[in-house]
Formats: sequence, structure tokens, C-alpha cells
Amino acid sequence: MAYQSKAALEQFLEIIKNADATFLDPEKNLDDQGKVDGYHHIFHLLHSAIQFYLYNDPLKPSLMLLADEHHKLLGDNVDAVYYFTQLRSDQEYIIRGKRYDSCFLSFAMYGGEADGSIVDRVTNNINHTRIEFEADGSFEIKLTANPQGKNEFKMDEDVINLFTREYFFDRFNSKESDLSIENITPVETVNPLTDEELAKRIKVMTTFFEQSTWIAPLPVEFPMNDFLPPFPFEADQGGFGTVDNVYCFGKYSLEDNQYLKIHFTSPECCYWGIQTWNYLMQSMDYKNFPVCINKGTAKANEDGSYTVYLSHKKMDVDNWISTANYKESIMFCRWLMSEELPEQPTVEVLEF
Repeated sequence: MAYQSKAALEQFLEIIKNADATFLDPEKNLDDQGKVDGYHHIFHLLHSAIQFYLYNDPLKPSLMLLADEHHKLLGDNVDAVYYFTQLRSDQEYIIRGKRYDSCFLSFAMYGGEADGSIVDRVTNNINHTRIEFEADGSFEIKLTANPQGKNEFKMDEDVINLFTREYFFDRFNSKESDLSIENITPVETVNPLTDEELAKRIKVMTTFFEQSTWIAPLPVEFPMNDFLPPFPFEADQGGFGTVDNVYCFGKYSLEDNQYLKIHFTSPECCYWGIQTWNYLMQSMDYKNFPVCINKGTAKANEDGSYTVYLSHKKMDVDNWISTANYKESIMFCRWLMSEELPEQPTVEVLEF
């Protein structure tokens, strides 16, 4: 018997074998550490491909954790917890939860092809301001093609998956929401995976894996020791961003005797944060280094602006974040539910 699963697996292994072409490409201009991170990132992607598309099923969905201290990808944030699941527009789902002390909670649905490809658009973004909560923080929302009442939200025909996002000012001393998802559409008898179905899932994993390497490292040239202008994420931009966010990217390269002095003002917003990423859009080692600062932890200047310092060596100043001993890498800012577009941060390179 010729197994479809075998053919699909061989194709997946070939894609994995050649995955380093994306980060070894001279045009990506990665340093040696970035290339090592590229090989490491392959295993992070494999983990997520399996979690998202082998173990998960839109008929029997589970909320799969995107990132933790050991496993990171797709632009994770130190201050946030994310979960992923697949959806199908011909089903109906109930998400139940209880929110505790987060500053932001959302459920973003995405549309596109259900083959593991990069998503085309945000089809519906449900943040905490659109949800009616009980006094104790509990809630229940329904995802359906035909919403009728409160806490019911429309699923468009092209919906294929969902990401939850929850942000905290002090994540590791906070309590994330209790969340679960249930498909309330009657499902036929559950049978073991067939060869055809397993082959299909492997093909989806292959596409997700391959196309994720197209965007990590990011195919954009960033200014050295400076930021690009902030920009709002648009619903039809493609990719797993959220329309609640304004993003701002930069790049640093520092010697041991140098540091960056980053100055900016912030509009009124639900959350803002600055952190360091490696070139694969993975958060730095936040277990051993302070690599992120946010609206709740930063100390403002007298005029309401902020000054953040970035260096290899620990600095005795307010608002210091560490490079986690990366000589060069990405600086990343985001604002959630900002009332206006922030101004571009300014950067000075100084010496001790």
C-alpha cells in the first residue's frame, strides 16, 4: 500500500532540510548569533506546527499556547499570553472564561485558506471593551455565522483560526484568564485518523512551517540604532497582527562600552511596551534578563515623556532594559488601543 502520509512526510522533511536558506541568505544580513538562532527557531516552528495543526482540530478545538520561556515565535511579547485554535465557519463555538487582572484581553479571528498559509486578514476582532462581563470577571461569548444577541460575534465564511491575546503590566505576578473553547455544533462519531486525513494535516503543517520562515527573519531592512515610524496594523494587511496595535521596529548594534538612550512620548492607550527580539521575532531571555518595559512598570519624566536605556551592562537608572548579551538585534515597540498614532522614538548612541 502506498501511504499518502509517507509522501506528505517526505515533503515536510525536505522543506525542513532546506529551511536554513531563509536565514543564511546574505541579503538577510544576520550576524553569527542570528544564524544560530535560525537553526534553533526551526525546532520552535516544528513544535508549533504540531501543536496547531496535528493535535488541533476545528471540530474539536483546543486552545494551544503560542509561547513560553522555552518556546517562542511569531513575535511573542514578554508581557502577553497567547493561545491559538483552528475554526470552521460552518460550526458554532462557545468561549468561556474568567478574567482577573490583565490590562487587555482579545479574541482575533483570521480569514484565508485552511491549508496553513499565512492568513489574509482579520475577520473580526473582539477585545474586552466589546464583551459584557459578570461582576466576578466571568464571561461567555459565542462565535457564529448568525449572531443574535449580546456576546455573540460573527464568523465570516473565510474564517480559519483564532488567536487570544492577554496583556499584563506585571505578567509574572498576575493571573491569566481561565479560558476554554467548545464546538457546540453536533459532530459525527469521532474515528481514528485515516491515512488521507493524516496526510492532509502533515501538508498543512508543511505549509505553515515553510511560510513562517518567509517572515522570520522579517524581510525588512531596519535602521541601525534607530526606529522606523510607528504604523497601525490594518485588517487586510495579512499575518497574525491585530488591529488594536500600533507597531514600531528598530535595530541596535552596541559595543560593551555603549548604550542607547531611547526617548518617546505616548498617547493615551491601554498598554505600551518596548522589548528586544532576536532576528527571528522571538523575545529575549526574560527569565534571566529584564528585556521589556511597559506602561505600568516605566517611570515617566517630569513632562510625561519616557526615557528608556538599553545596554549590555546593567545601568543604575530608571527604565533600563538588557540586550541579554546580544551584540545586535531588534527593538520592538507596540501600543494597544492607542487614541492616536505615536510619534517616532528618538535614539542616541552614548558611551559609558
